[in-house]
Amino acid sequence: MRAPVARMNHCFTGPPVSELLAALDDPDWPVQLAALVALGDRRDPTTLEALLRVLEVETAAPLYTQPGELAHVGAAQATAAKPVFPPGTTDLMKAAWERRSRLKQAACLALGALRMVEARVIAALGACATTAGDDYPARAAAAKALGLLGDPSGIPFLERAAQDEEWCTRTEARKALMRLQNR
Repeated sequence: MRAPVARMNHCFTGPPVSELLAALDDPDWPVQLAALVALGDRRDPTTLEALLRVLEVETAAPLYTQPGELAHVGAAQATAAKPVFPPGTTDLMKAAWERRSRLKQAACLALGALRMVEARVIAALGACATTAGDDYPARAAAAKALGLLGDPSGIPFLERAAQDEEWCTRTEARKALMRLQNR
């Protein structure tokens, strides 16, 4: 088996959609992420079920919130931050914390790129955009995707997301609402 970076890069060399769909089950989540981004670029309607499945699986995965403090590494002029996990945090928990938001974000954006207006797509994106306590990159991506779909049935979700306490989510929801109102 090739190295993960080689498998990630392969996703952007024009492989058949079937290979990209198979990569969604790759044991390395960065390869799954690359496949999701590539599928979003393809805008192939046959991928709808797989994209919804990824969103469903990642939503059901345990949510490990971001650690409350950051440790600074290096000199004060060029500090790098790394998360500090509480004692007993397993590698599996750390991987889930790192992976979940990124895969959900990519799945939402790929669903928005498909521009397939279906009630279950809007419901899935709407739930993602408005789930309090979920990762904000996924909430913001879901709001953006609802705007890309351009369907008025997404407005109630966007109105709720426009009140989100987090700036990116709130901003993407407001931009999406403006897009829908200008149609």
